[in-house]
Amino acid sequence: HRGAALEFPEHSDRGHNAASRLGAGIVECDINLTKDRQLICRHERCDLHLTTDVLLTPLAGRCSRPFRPATATNRASARCCTTDFTLEEIQTQLCSRMSSSNSRAKTPRQYVSHNPSYRTDLYSHDCPHIQSHRDFMDVVDANGGSFVPEFKMLENSFFTKEYTRRNFLDQVIADYNATDPERVYPQSFDWEDLYYVAEQTDYGVNTFALDKNWLTTLTASDASLREYFQPLLTHGVTAIAPALFMLLEVGENETIVPSSYARIARDMGLDIVPWTLERSDALAKGGGWYFSKLSRVLREDADILKVLDVLYEDVGIKAIWTDWPSIATWGL
Repeated sequence: HRGAALEFPEHSDRGHNAASRLGAGIVECDINLTKDRQLICRHERCDLHLTTDVLLTPLAGRCSRPFRPATATNRASARCCTTDFTLEEIQTQLCSRMSSSNSRAKTPRQYVSHNPSYRTDLYSHDCPHIQSHRDFMDVVDANGGSFVPEFKMLENSFFTKEYTRRNFLDQVIADYNATDPERVYPQSFDWEDLYYVAEQTDYGVNTFALDKNWLTTLTASDASLREYFQPLLTHGVTAIAPALFMLLEVGENETIVPSSYARIARDMGLDIVPWTLERSDALAKGGGWYFSKLSRVLREDADILKVLDVLYEDVGIKAIWTDWPSIATWGL
């Protein structure tokens, strides 16, 4: 997930390399566009102020919204996007860093110097390289891994009659024209992207339908869940990829058991790929949003192995997204 992002700057050369070395068989590149419509690995189009040192460089003044210091009534803020700069500018003038910000910052330096306590800046000190899509492919291929291109650029306002979302999807897929389709796992929150890939390209062998519709699905009936999943099967999508807590619930005697969502998806023949392990604070502190339904039965950090065991043995997951792959590769 974004490389080994718990300890390495996300979507950097060393992060993608570390993920493979920690045992990840497939590695992700969230794909956005630059100003010159080149493909770049960034989780959000507008996260450069969080994941790079752009605010400390001469490019800072060209951000969509330059740095604004904190005041008595407003938090410090900035908004710097991949589409503000060319790929060359990003790769030659910016360095990757751990994703963070300081809402009380008075200066850009203070804003970028606020790493979460459960992460480290140890691997950010000498300008980790920001990856283009093709750079990412080179790193993963050198390690013998497989690729997960996630179609981002979800704001439709960016596309034009001359460059449509379909052009964007084709541009991504074209980078894999010499790659075995079995090694490519396209994914998207926009399921229409996957319908196109599955039905109109050679790269629909493995497709992950990302799902964050927890408010809709957590209380849905079995019949409604079957209706919800059916379009994926109709269009040839192979896997559903929900937030981790959507697959689990607390059962009798405070045991962790599969949710109705997990049971119906499995019964209908969908592979299941949840997200994300090691993305939040320690389980001993509740585990945060990703474990929100389970927090009352997770009492220590080692309980992550209980969660993994239920996901693998009872839910029957195909894979799992994680910010530190060694936990999953060891535990499973």
